[in-house]
Amino acid sequence: MDHVYGVPFTGMRITSSDRIRSAARVRVLLALVCLAFAARAAAQAYGLGDQVLTLGAPAFQPLQDGYDYVVGTIPDGYFYGLAGVVSPLTLPDGAEIFQICLYAYVDNAGRPVSESIFVSKLVPGGQTPYLQAVAGSTIEDDIPIGYGTVCTDPFSYIFHDFKDVDSDGSPDPIFHFVRANVGASGAFGGVRIFWRRQVSPPPETPTFNDVPADDPYFQYVEALVASGITSGCGTSPPRFCPDAPLTRRQMAVFLSKALGLHWPN
Repeated sequence: MDHVYGVPFTGMRITSSDRIRSAARVRVLLALVCLAFAARAAAQAYGLGDQVLTLGAPAFQPLQDGYDYVVGTIPDGYFYGLAGVVSPLTLPDGAEIFQICLYAYVDNAGRPVSESIFVSKLVPGGQTPYLQAVAGSTIEDDIPIGYGTVCTDPFSYIFHDFKDVDSDGSPDPIFHFVRANVGASGAFGGVRIFWRRQVSPPPETPTFNDVPADDPYFQYVEALVASGITSGCGTSPPRFCPDAPLTRRQMAVFLSKALGLHWPN
């Protein structure tokens, strides 16, 4: 008896039409499971489509004492006054940020409102701190028309919480935050961060002999391997059995591992 995807697989007679239908089902399921696994880390919606994280002014805190929301007097919920404000930023690991829009109130071009995403590391003993603005994430509103919106040019930043950000050869735990600077008489309303999930890029060397690097589903199979959802159907040589029929039992293994399913006590 062989094992496919971590569950027993018994021999059966398979016709050509069966193989075609089964292969199609396996490939569709692979894509769905990869997306589901990525989605468990956070969020708003499933899939690889564009998404938006909105951080309004109430999500931010002032960097200095004495600056508050002028919600009672000016009912807009914005941060007013000469101040800096910050908010933590959390996204699924591996997500790509590709644009940011800033919402502000500006009545004087010489007193702009600006924002940036910053990355910092949790500094291990004996190492130096690291703090750096994410390239492409800085935007400034200096258009004196009152309420306005400005957006960055498209850029690409891959979000991780463990990375060698200071290029010292040693990855560190890192964190991200958004900082805005508010000019006198200006106000900060918040930001909208545009991002998308991604399926992890595949390794250079295929894990399975029957899913080579030129297979159109190579990346998705390798994502399942890397996330511990599958170990294949044989070890000598390593095989995935991509055209084998998929049973409901095997589907249960895929989905349970991908979603981390559990039941309450």
